[in-house]
Amino acid sequence: MKRIDKQTERRLYWLFTPMAIVVVALILELWFGVDLKFMTWYQPALLGSLLIVFAGYSIAAIKQKCWGELAVAMIILIVTLINMGNFFVDLLMHEL
Repeated sequence: MKRIDKQTERRLYWLFTPMAIVVVALILELWFGVDLKFMTWYQPALLGSLLIVFAGYSIAAIKQKCWGELAVAMIILIVTLINMGNFFVDLLMHEL
């Protein structure tokens, strides 16, 4: 399976910065009690930052014709979106 070259991959790491900021804000609110009023909009912020990372890696994979890596990224994105939508929780609660 062809991989994205190392130089491009190092540049793509910067796309994780918005996600890290969202996670740090969420940890500050939940664990340390800092009142950021973050719980009302953390889910769209986390989803947006996830889509930024996916878009960057997808564009790089398409440009470099790394179809296997693109397929793996799409599977991870789909499972993450299903999990964020509480699909598995609703499925388990429906069965009980």
